[in-house]
Amino acid sequence: MLSILLPIYQLDPFPLVKELQQQCIALEFPFEILVFDDSTDANTTIAANINSLPHCIYHFNSKTLGRGGNRNALAQMAKGTMLLFLDGDMWPQSKNFIAHYIALSTNYPVVFGGIAYRETPPEDKHQLRWLFGRSREAYSLNQRNKNPYSTCFTSNLLIAKRILDLYPFDATLTAYGYEDLLFIKTLQQNGIPIHHIDNAAYHDGLEDSDIFLAKTAEAIRHAEKLLSIGKLEINDLRVFIWSQRLKKWGVQPFFAAILKKVAPALQKKLVGPRPKLWVLDVFKLYCLWR
Repeated sequence: MLSILLPIYQLDPFPLVKELQQQCIALEFPFEILVFDDSTDANTTIAANINSLPHCIYHFNSKTLGRGGNRNALAQMAKGTMLLFLDGDMWPQSKNFIAHYIALSTNYPVVFGGIAYRETPPEDKHQLRWLFGRSREAYSLNQRNKNPYSTCFTSNLLIAKRILDLYPFDATLTAYGYEDLLFIKTLQQNGIPIHHIDNAAYHDGLEDSDIFLAKTAEAIRHAEKLLSIGKLEINDLRVFIWSQRLKKWGVQPFFAAILKKVAPALQKKLVGPRPKLWVLDVFKLYCLWR
């Protein structure tokens, strides 16, 4: 049995649930689709729509569990031996999306299909998230096979339930960011292989640039805390690597003073119509040092 697990936060994933349900029914393969909303504020219309579909369940948490905790709760309720985690703002690139995963479900404990972004550029306010995703998340199969752990994300991941039972998500992480990185690191540290295939899902939930920047700043602060308690290492994040290098070269105080002055200009550039990812990387250093 396949359990399709959608962790959401104040989204309406009904079109996605309907698409996944139809693909499963066409295959005549036993399945369930579980949607857990971590917002603690149930949307009765969304709940009714999803619960009206056979083998589909919408549930809202009575208290916020966090991104890792919500995924663990989904896995605990799941009846299937294989779990397919898919974020609620994703969309299958293929009508054979479920079929491709089912074909491999008995051969590999963990399978990652990849992330894709639409070719057509979005409106200006979504440009930064779109550019970031295409450059830093939408890796080709060849790129992913060369670096199977660092190019894997949990937003489109098939995993055996027995593996997740042994290595659950870190539910102590309640701040935004890096629960998926820590989860993948745990798989790597325990020798769990990740099999990569071409079975991408589009990430359609593009945040406004100002929201994405705010989340980036929050994630950097969280990453710094995780580094201080030993859950992340310097080599896990590019911003840590560059910060360490600049400190080693003795120029970090000089650059930190400059970034403090130009930070408003950096933010203005990033939320504008033609953002640059190198500016985002510089902004991350500013967030780390301020």
